[in-house]
Amino acid sequence: MDPKISAGEAMFACIYRQSVSENDRGENAPSESLVDLAFTFSPLVEQTSVDTVVLDIEGCDLMFAAKPGFSEALSSEADAIRQRAAEFGFRINVAIAANPDAAIHVARNISDVTMIPAGAELTHLGKLSLKAIDYLLAGIETDRAVELRETLTLWGVRTFGELAKLPLKGIAQRLGPEGVRLQKLAQGKSERPLVLVQLRPGFEQAIELEHPVEELEPLSFILSRLLNQLCANLNAEALATNELRLRMKLENRTEHERAITLPVPMRNPRTFLRLFLLDIESHPPPAPIVAVAITAEPVQPRVLQTGLFIPLAPEPEKLEVTLARLAKLLGAENVGSPELLDTHRPDAFRMKRFDLSRGRKKSNRDRQTVIGNRQCVIGFRKFRPPWHAKVHIMHGRPSQI
Repeated sequence: MDPKISAGEAMFACIYRQSVSENDRGENAPSESLVDLAFTFSPLVEQTSVDTVVLDIEGCDLMFAAKPGFSEALSSEADAIRQRAAEFGFRINVAIAANPDAAIHVARNISDVTMIPAGAELTHLGKLSLKAIDYLLAGIETDRAVELRETLTLWGVRTFGELAKLPLKGIAQRLGPEGVRLQKLAQGKSERPLVLVQLRPGFEQAIELEHPVEELEPLSFILSRLLNQLCANLNAEALATNELRLRMKLENRTEHERAITLPVPMRNPRTFLRLFLLDIESHPPPAPIVAVAITAEPVQPRVLQTGLFIPLAPEPEKLEVTLARLAKLLGAENVGSPELLDTHRPDAFRMKRFDLSRGRKKSNRDRQTVIGNRQCVIGFRKFRPPWHAKVHIMHGRPSQI
């Protein structure tokens, strides 16, 4: 470590996760864990790749203000990052520098913790192989990167330091603007802002109860409070939800979970409360409740636009409550829309969820296209009760009915 880092410089820390397998590169979990680790130290985080994140740590040294100097505070912060990573279950390299791209290259190629003072980037980058340079950081596409790599190999340029020492004018004439950006990358002098990770807002409300709740009435007040706050958060983000999950921790240390799936996006707390109460009445928890949590899946709200000659449909909120009441009285398997089954069994059907959504009215051209591409079927009329039929046979074949 170099202790000569002074306060007042913009500082960036790069965290590189070691030994990311090919299987992990296709998954989101490892990268999400790395991002979560970075957010514990700074709100400004860039996810450069699945195994690399960069965070702006300017001002974060105040968390370690008890240390005698700025460099010692940064060193303590780097150690804290490594300890926190061990809790996540993976090993990392950490590089702290005034240039984010310099920190990325050092963290990917030098183990443990490296601290780079401003102006000393080339000291740490100079001996790195040019094969380790990330062309994407310079905005160079893959095809162009292959051409530049072949040209530099023909020139005998093998390391960052050799590329950094080439004359700028010659680089610009022979390699163009991409070569100039690549040389600045090798020198640790590239300039760019971080592409920050935008956190998806979480919509969850939870409460731990002082005393266990057994009755539905006191539980309704708790649910009402949580749902009102949850819908207020959704409304603040101009979102709605089509799925709610209720998780109740019970006194016997088990959990009772219920989920409500909605036909259209909604954000009416009164409707949600009625649906949950009806569902809990039908599926009561087996023990008193000690904690409650409600999670909403955020979606875009529905856009309602009706025509002048289209009859108004019932409000989805009221209809959903009515269907829930019918399901409680008659059973969920007896409420919905009947759907005929494609089978040899006569009158075979199943009940599916009632869907209020409507498609747009098709024009004649659309209808002709659909009919042209659709498989032809035979329509028939079935009489209930069945009628007696007289069939005239001619030459062994039906001729008249």
